[in-house]
Amino acid sequence: MKFALALGAAMVLASPTGLGANPVDIGINAICGAESAIEAAVAANGRIRDGVGTSEFKADTTNPEAQAWFSYGINTYHGFLHAETKQALAKAAELDPGCALCVWAEALSLGSTLNYAVTPAQTAAALAVADRAARVVKPGDERTAALVAALQLRYQPAAPPEGREQAFGKAMDAIARRYPDDDAIATMTAHALIIPARQDDYSGVARAQEILEAVLVRKPDETAAIHYYIHATEFAGHAPLALPYAKRLGSLAPTAGHLVHMGTHTLMRVGLYPEVARANAAAMQVDAETGSALSTIGNAPGTRYYLHNYLFGLGGAMMAGDRALSLKYADHARGGFPETTTDRYTIASARSLVALGRFAPDRALALTSAPTDTRLQKIYFHYARGEAFAAKGDAAAVEREAEAIAALRAEAAKVQGPILPPGRAAGVRGEAYQAGESANLPIAEVAAGVLKGRAAMLRGEASQAAVIFARTAIAQEKAFPVPKNFDPPPWWYPVRRSLAAAQLKAGRYAEAERAAHASLAEWPKDALALRILAEAEAGQGRKGAARDFTAEARKAWRGGDVAKVPLDLI
Repeated sequence: MKFALALGAAMVLASPTGLGANPVDIGINAICGAESAIEAAVAANGRIRDGVGTSEFKADTTNPEAQAWFSYGINTYHGFLHAETKQALAKAAELDPGCALCVWAEALSLGSTLNYAVTPAQTAAALAVADRAARVVKPGDERTAALVAALQLRYQPAAPPEGREQAFGKAMDAIARRYPDDDAIATMTAHALIIPARQDDYSGVARAQEILEAVLVRKPDETAAIHYYIHATEFAGHAPLALPYAKRLGSLAPTAGHLVHMGTHTLMRVGLYPEVARANAAAMQVDAETGSALSTIGNAPGTRYYLHNYLFGLGGAMMAGDRALSLKYADHARGGFPETTTDRYTIASARSLVALGRFAPDRALALTSAPTDTRLQKIYFHYARGEAFAAKGDAAAVEREAEAIAALRAEAAKVQGPILPPGRAAGVRGEAYQAGESANLPIAEVAAGVLKGRAAMLRGEASQAAVIFARTAIAQEKAFPVPKNFDPPPWWYPVRRSLAAAQLKAGRYAEAERAAHASLAEWPKDALALRILAEAEAGQGRKGAARDFTAEARKAWRGGDVAKVPLDLI
């Protein structure tokens, strides 16, 4: 399948009316475009691309080429295009070795970001470059001298008592307070303040949010500020504040794949699941096209962000009930992630099976499990089969698949590694965890619980199903608390909505209402939870509220008539 969507138009996926096309077709075509780009793999090194960001930063150079590479590198830095950033900023410093900010930026590019840590050897190498920058700071240039000193503090051989990134953030904040109207320093400072969040230290988030809000008043289209504001509001539990910016970020930086994707962090948290599915398809296409064009990045499916976007998009499509787009994501898993990418292939191929179980039962049941499959793949294999049997109404077969998953969980428990804290369980920073035995335990527990609950529903034992779903929802929320695990969610839907469905089937309308509201509090605008809520309201005689929730459910659902989804499968 061949289709090439112009990069400059990538974020039309965020608009249901983009190019006048069916929004589902737009998402499918974007994934096809990613596949075409992967197949083409055209090499084109050492060029400055348009559309990577809007940030402005004047370097202390009179060399226009050095300034161009510096500006490009600053924008790719803020867009988390890590390899390109290092290449661009090293080139700027090479073109003008006396440009202190160019050398400073080169040193900056060698350090940690929110998503990536560095080794002690890399820290030492970065310090050598920062020291080189200090030697070329021009007399009287206090601003540049302060920026260089902050990096030297960050990279010094002995880490500061409060931690490297914490000390760096404080040093940058001091500079930002000296230059309160300097947007270039402000955005750098905001990033520095949120980097410790990778170690679950959110102490700098409030200050970062404050800084970024001031920048966005002055420059509402500043891509670096929008990027970090999405993260800061997400960390602070105020994601909706970023929504107006998140909706347009991709169109402001249409060739920076991570920024095309980034708005979906906010969209996911506010429940705009169809938009999440389409925007991540666009990001995958951008990653594929730019990844194949830049040898410093390599083949796109081998990058961590490609998987990150894939999981976000698949999750959004599943939550929206979008059968066609979900299955397109599922089909892309094996072609888009070569088996040589190990953990990434394992995660993508395993998670994709959910789409088959829900939307293509016969395909799911035709699959076979290979001896070389990882435990995670086997768990999802049996889960997909269980969902497929549930769609066919075979309670006994669903129960057998649940028991198979329980056996896999018991095996995983014998060989598990150290369990990481919940904040590290998902997203770009936790890929290895997702593929390891520590992840298998909670995933298997939730998967088996869901299938046991489905089997009870199919047998007409709604009260027993409610007990099972309640226990499974608690397990899900304990293992993957939403505030720290929506990046994207490790499990594809909120099990608490299944509890609401069981309570509704049992005729306990008030309990169903409470469970649906509890589910919607963390997974807003979930069409199936809204449908349950509508029926619970109707069961209590509140017809107006029932009509309102039904209308909201229909608006959010992409899977036909939401009222026709069997309670047993919710």
